[in-house]
Amino acid sequence: MRILIAAGGTGGHIYPGLAIASYLKEHRLADEILMVGGERELESYLVSSQGFNLRQISIQSYPRYFSSKWIVFGWGLCISFLQSLFILWTFKPQVVIGMGSFHSCPLIILASFFGIPSLICEQNVRLSLSNRLLAPWTSRIALSFSETQKYLSPRLLRKTYLTGNPIRSEITKVRKEEAIEKLGLGKDKFTLLFLGGSQGAHSLNKFGIEAMKLLLQEKLGKEIQIIFITGKKDVEWVRTSFKSVAIKSLILSYLPQMEYAYAVSDLVVCRSGATTMAEVTSRGLPAILVPYPHATGGHQWKNAEVLQVIGAAYLILEEDLTPEKLKTTILDLITNKSFLKRMAEKSKTLGKPQATREVIELILSLVNQ
Repeated sequence: MRILIAAGGTGGHIYPGLAIASYLKEHRLADEILMVGGERELESYLVSSQGFNLRQISIQSYPRYFSSKWIVFGWGLCISFLQSLFILWTFKPQVVIGMGSFHSCPLIILASFFGIPSLICEQNVRLSLSNRLLAPWTSRIALSFSETQKYLSPRLLRKTYLTGNPIRSEITKVRKEEAIEKLGLGKDKFTLLFLGGSQGAHSLNKFGIEAMKLLLQEKLGKEIQIIFITGKKDVEWVRTSFKSVAIKSLILSYLPQMEYAYAVSDLVVCRSGATTMAEVTSRGLPAILVPYPHATGGHQWKNAEVLQVIGAAYLILEEDLTPEKLKTTILDLITNKSFLKRMAEKSKTLGKPQATREVIELILSLVNQ
């Protein structure tokens, strides 16, 4: 079986695509797997590091406002259709999977034209613009949130399946004791994880540093240790800033094996990108969510709202974020263990650790139809 997976642009599209590819490879369900992405360094690094072949196409992100970027986008779109046609002709996939970025568009549309079954995966509450365009063309739609169904027409609902967002199986397998030893952290400390996504989040880094300085003025401050995933741009600045902060810390630009960070963490402070939400809820972790304010269509806010409504997370808008507010929220949760435990239980109810397997079952059903 030959499977083509189109996933590019951001880690939020690429990581679920790699989770699907890894499952197919591990269980020997595919003879050949081809990843198709864009021309950014992120795609090349992530895909090659997992041992998969990558073909790059020229499509760019869709310009939200009128500018000269429209010309670049239009030209890239035309070239990408020709590149995708060549990829389909030479690779001859039996199923094409689109992970939600514009890299999926030419491949899913051409797959429909050639009678190749396809699947699109939506990671967020609201369909991305590319998935809204592709929904009529695809054979199946896999959703991460049940709330998405209310935005779909009856015609689209008939080919929609609630699977959850694919994650790597390792995310839920690592034990806390194993993670503590792997990361060199203390056994009896409350562990905070600051996570800004695959490229980091400067504002979370900034307010996190200041909040930790304030927290250390409290009696409970000495009982805390932190893991700080900063992104490449901020890592040295954050490390320098923490030299004057008397707290046990692990500061990294990026952690490929995030399963260890999740396993050891008692509370996560993070953005609300779809992959992070899928991993956090699969582990049943309580979270303080600060949605990225410039996410397309406000999708991170909508993701965070789902967790907040059921009591799995505390939501702070970036415009309301201050060091004092972040410190107070963290302190309130640390001192109220029963409330923190209820948050974890609610988070677990949203987790879909079997999402990857369910998406694979959809793929197999397309092959065998």
